[in-house]
Amino acid sequence: MTDARAPLHLKLTFAPTGDGANLHWQADVLGTRTSLLAPPIPPGDLALVLRALDVLQDPCYPYARTAEQTRHFAFNDDECDRLAALDLFGPTGCVLRDAPRRLGRHLFAALTADPQAREALATVRDHATALGCPLSLTLAFPPGTERLAALPWELLWDDGPTPLLLSRGLAGGLTRCLALAQALPPLRQGSGPLRILALSPQSGITPELRQVERAARTAALGPLIATGRAMVEEIEPASRAALVQAIETGGPPDIVHFYGHGRMRDGNGELRLDDPGEAGWLTAGALAALLGGVGLVTLYACHGAGASVAVEGGDPLLGGVAQALVAAGVPAVLGMQLAVRATAATRAAATMYRALADGRGLQTGLAVARRALFVEERDGASWFVPALYLRAQGSEPFTLRAASIAPAQTGANQRVIAHNGGAIRALRLQGRAGSSQRVIAASGGTISDVMITDR
Repeated sequence: MTDARAPLHLKLTFAPTGDGANLHWQADVLGTRTSLLAPPIPPGDLALVLRALDVLQDPCYPYARTAEQTRHFAFNDDECDRLAALDLFGPTGCVLRDAPRRLGRHLFAALTADPQAREALATVRDHATALGCPLSLTLAFPPGTERLAALPWELLWDDGPTPLLLSRGLAGGLTRCLALAQALPPLRQGSGPLRILALSPQSGITPELRQVERAARTAALGPLIATGRAMVEEIEPASRAALVQAIETGGPPDIVHFYGHGRMRDGNGELRLDDPGEAGWLTAGALAALLGGVGLVTLYACHGAGASVAVEGGDPLLGGVAQALVAAGVPAVLGMQLAVRATAATRAAATMYRALADGRGLQTGLAVARRALFVEERDGASWFVPALYLRAQGSEPFTLRAASIAPAQTGANQRVIAHNGGAIRALRLQGRAGSSQRVIAASGGTISDVMITDR
């Protein structure tokens, strides 16, 4: 299910001013507005807040079953006090289950504290409601806004029962753009089935969890493969050499799908492959050098889109794997801001890949996936974790294939008419034996690039 109307676009550009920013609001219904943004949370508490959200991704929290969970779940007295001051920590000594909603309302209040911002957002939302279309946000982050970029803006939540992106019964989108002084990479547009290169390293993942992820991925992508809309190649073991060979022999795929472990080390994002020891950790820079020409990289890895916020030197905005890949030329990267559950990862992948195979925008697929996770997960812990990064500065849908029309059923009638100066391009009709198909141009209408096939 998708929302019938095209989204209404609102772009926010962050211009750094100390710990805060000037915000430039741009939308057709607004023109351009400017507002001030104070730091939504104390800069020194950012990493702590993200860790608090991270522990909620573990279904066992707060009951540790392993030594690793015991370490991960523990907060010292000072950390507990700082989280309590932000209304994220409860009297029972645990991060509150509704901490995402509480933080989302805190972010919303900070974003709209300036009357100019409050009026701008209200105007665009009301216009979207009147048109019956979802709201699509684009957040542009230049260097110097790394602490603001690291905040989970997907959580924006007013005083209503649902977050901003899911309010009023519509699935809105949020895209992050890196405003860098570099040329934009060309968009990848191909034909035929989507080529997906799957990496699911064994290192650090139990055989049981790996089997769960693989089974869920197979089930999710099965319909696309069965209908010829996608083909999947999996590298096993997922070593550096095997990855290089797959790219060199097969060429850049449409999508690189990674499910495994990620980490932030010395301010840089790394992904765990199956090479032994420290050689198994592949840096964002090394990965970026290999993936030129890939259309989309999806990183279902803990902190694949995390930004380094506490390391001196370097470029913390580009410290995460997702950000570094986009800066290096990959047009689109979907990464995880926090830990990610296997079920949530495969649910999101199925929805997004189906949208791309059908020629719909990646933004639309992700918006629908967020809504599904918000409704299906009882604790609502995963829907905001995926973070989409693009280099394109506009609001156009990101696609990998031209839009297609679904195959007709046996005996179905299909009739497409272009009239009164209308134009139809890149049209494809498919039907089984016995179906009726007609394409008509009348009164100055034009039709081009039409393919009709019978199965």
